[in-house]
Amino acid sequence: MIRKNLVKCLACVMIMIFVLGCQASAEVSSSTLILVNKENALPSNYTPDDLVTCDVPFAPGVIESRKLMRREAAEALAAMFEAASKDGFELLGISGFRSYQTQRELYQAGLERNGLEHVTMYVAQAGRSEHQTGLAMDLGIEGYTDLTEDFAETDAYVWLTKHAHEYGFIIRYTKKGVRETGYAFEPWHMRYLGVETATDVWKSGLTLEAWYRQQLKGTTLKAQYAFLSTQVDS
Repeated sequence: MIRKNLVKCLACVMIMIFVLGCQASAEVSSSTLILVNKENALPSNYTPDDLVTCDVPFAPGVIESRKLMRREAAEALAAMFEAASKDGFELLGISGFRSYQTQRELYQAGLERNGLEHVTMYVAQAGRSEHQTGLAMDLGIEGYTDLTEDFAETDAYVWLTKHAHEYGFIIRYTKKGVRETGYAFEPWHMRYLGVETATDVWKSGLTLEAWYRQQLKGTTLKAQYAFLSTQVDS
């Protein structure tokens, strides 16, 4: 029943976004199911209209603009932090919302410092970062705030692998999903989808890209599976 409802929801949103996309390229879905990746880009002027400051602890030095998420995601993040704390894990926020311009600067800086091969695997181009959706947050704990794979060796990460979906989050870039996502393993990068969808993705063991393909398999909407996005402005 849950899977049938998800397919119906996806189908409705796809039709809606297809219509909106025909009206104006700057219009994007407000759905938490929005898909942003190397193939699906947001326009440069897209900023969610419901961004709020997350009421969670952040690592030292995190600027205010990166403490933002969309309201629903921010509330879910606070609930997840509270649950983790009760189990003995003090999570820290590191980087939430990033604008198109901020991502462009990060990509260029990374390109100049580390080269194309590195940024291709670790830094999204402007418009192609989930952080611009306001639905992503990079996490760590004390001693593990430098966004490296070392975070995967912590008990806090293990807790997230078991419980993040209960609050609507998935670990977006998994070690097994590198080929499908196009990005290296990022144990720190959490993506909000809502509890029902996150739980379904978690149970499937699939990347978000593969999960979408599975949901739409055999439907007339499969050809438009890259639906929840608009083309990046040229």
